[in-house]
Amino acid sequence: MKKKLNIAFIWHFHQPNYQPNYDSDFLLPWVRLHASKDYLDMLKRIDKFENLKLNFNFSSVLLGDLQKYAKGYKDIHLWLLIKDVSELTFQDKIFILNNYFDLNYKNMVLKRPYFTELYNKRANAKAINTQMFTSQQYGDIMANFTLCWIDESFRDDYPILNELFDKQKDYTLEDRKKIYEIQLDIIKRILVEYKNYQDKNKIEVSLSPYYHPILPLLLDFKNKEIKNYENLPTNLSYVQDAKDQIDLAIKKYTEIFDKKPNGIWLSEQCICSKTADLIAKKGFNWTVLDEGILSKSIKKEFPRDFEGNLENPFALNVNYRTKAKNPVNILFADSFFSNLLNFGYGNYDYKVAANDMYEKIKTIQSKLQSSPKEDHLLTIALDGENCWETYQNDGSDFLDALYGLINSDSSLETVLVNDFIEQSKPEIIENLKAGSWINRNFDLWIGESTKNIAWLYLASVTNDYLKFKKENYETLTDSKKKKELKKLLELAHRELLVCQGSDWYWWYGEPNESRSDGIFDFLYRTHLMNVYQFLGLDVPQYLTVPLANATTRPLRNPVGEISPGLSCCIDSKKEWENAGLIFVPDGPTSNINRLIKNIYFGFDKKNIYFRFELNKNSIKMQYNQIEKQIAIYFTSDKSSCYSPVRFVSKNENTIYPIIKNQFSRELRFVFDNKHVSKLYLNKSCPWGLWTSTLIKNSKIAYNEVLELKVALSDLDFPDNEFSFFIIDLSNELINEAYPQDALIDFKN
Repeated sequence: MKKKLNIAFIWHFHQPNYQPNYDSDFLLPWVRLHASKDYLDMLKRIDKFENLKLNFNFSSVLLGDLQKYAKGYKDIHLWLLIKDVSELTFQDKIFILNNYFDLNYKNMVLKRPYFTELYNKRANAKAINTQMFTSQQYGDIMANFTLCWIDESFRDDYPILNELFDKQKDYTLEDRKKIYEIQLDIIKRILVEYKNYQDKNKIEVSLSPYYHPILPLLLDFKNKEIKNYENLPTNLSYVQDAKDQIDLAIKKYTEIFDKKPNGIWLSEQCICSKTADLIAKKGFNWTVLDEGILSKSIKKEFPRDFEGNLENPFALNVNYRTKAKNPVNILFADSFFSNLLNFGYGNYDYKVAANDMYEKIKTIQSKLQSSPKEDHLLTIALDGENCWETYQNDGSDFLDALYGLINSDSSLETVLVNDFIEQSKPEIIENLKAGSWINRNFDLWIGESTKNIAWLYLASVTNDYLKFKKENYETLTDSKKKKELKKLLELAHRELLVCQGSDWYWWYGEPNESRSDGIFDFLYRTHLMNVYQFLGLDVPQYLTVPLANATTRPLRNPVGEISPGLSCCIDSKKEWENAGLIFVPDGPTSNINRLIKNIYFGFDKKNIYFRFELNKNSIKMQYNQIEKQIAIYFTSDKSSCYSPVRFVSKNENTIYPIIKNQFSRELRFVFDNKHVSKLYLNKSCPWGLWTSTLIKNSKIAYNEVLELKVALSDLDFPDNEFSFFIIDLSNELINEAYPQDALIDFKN
């Protein structure tokens, strides 16, 4: 008899805080739009399959926001939707032109022919012109946009929706109000239905810390996973706030589901030993992390074949428990399936994609037949809302096909996480390592210059709050005044908790871009300013300026001289601890194009040093036929000749501004996976040309990393004063520039 394979689907729902104040309307519409497109539809799909059980996770701030929308809170998009088009102002129309076309063209726009016509007219316009559409067309744009965000499965629930879907144009104000009423009714149903299904043991719902903070950063700010301490506060400690974030989440969950939660999805699946200990003490039975954390913790990678199948799935397809005084159970999600669902399957025919995933699941099952363990669990945990826009029919066809295949296979069983844990004997994990679901570190939330300044702002405002509390509340003896001040302090503290959310730091700086970065910056600074307003204090001037203006590029300058021995070991960073860092952040997922991961630089009296840490996941490192080349361009105000960069960009639409400069030295080298060439040094000469020159004292070495010692005598700049930047020139093309916007100055 074939050994059964258990499958835990865990769908994660999260939207950040979009309110500038706790009781204000929302500045962005994504809670409302995803509520009518994803949350209820993902749940009700269970009704089609007798044996299907699913797990869902809600960030607690999202639970609160759904309640607010159900009570009648609105957002800017919504106010315009239900406004008479004859009353639209010039600014209203500008807002519509800038915001009401923000959706997937292929799978959402094209299915509505008239909206496609309006969309193309807007997209092809050379400049914004409010006269390009009639008042009726502005109404049609808003109606069509909103209808695209209502799942068509609700046609059966709301008969009027069929008429609204099919109308395409000439929507009246009453039509648009009816669209909103349908959305509102869907929102009101969501939490009620989730409680009903959980009470029937068809689903399990877990929570996340209330405002979605990165708990390891609150509990252990000096964690070794944080690489760049420049501009970071030295005394950041939010241990009590971390506890408050969890307590508030439990309170909200209990209010809605009339029970305490069993599981917690830690924000961005970020973990450290202190975090694991805290959630265990708070009574959580389980959490889910990414397979990369398991790899770090047990010092075992999970190699896959060319189709992505694990060579040995045993270690990943079991549940674990921490070895600690306060243990907690941990599931480790198979990230390959998460990546396929998020970034791959949406491009394929739904039947092909569903069958491919089913076959991959069956391959895992077949490899586990020889395992001595009886209970195996495949954990598939990922965002349950954002990926479906890339699928036809909002992913409905794919999910129905996939669930159908699993449901009809008696050797596969979908399970509720806590039920499985209660019946299964866990493996013990001896030494749980810190990290997140992205690159096993915290780089997407800290370490980059703009992100670091955001943390500095939070620490500064927190210190002002604590100082005010100590000087004004703790010494207050009047009970009535103390009660009034306590309420204000609680309101101010809530604003600080909001500013601990992961999303602010995710969008600040490199590499992520939201198309709403300005709004996120405004919201973050507004919440910090709210602290001072609640306390009756003057708002610091720095909070009134967009934070992006506070920094220019991701750079840490050297803090002292270095003289590394060019050992080229990945762990030989002690020699480089005083070096500067040109931070090259990874993308939200494994960036297959970027060649360089980090660049360190430093100097002593005679040399300037460079250390290049390479991105081993890069496609350039995987294939030897790709010529890997790096160049460093130098210039000086005192040079006699200047020449342009003599390579072309890989994309004519992406010309880094720095490329347009003229330079006086060009140092470059070529390498493959094992060998590196000698250094080539060229000097500028008249007519914008380059001429080769001899290198006498400079050296290059290569093993796990590339390290250079560039003799100042070889560069031969007057007074050893110059500026430089670096280019990835693989395949003789300009692929990346570091930095992109300004040269790095050097003076010995």
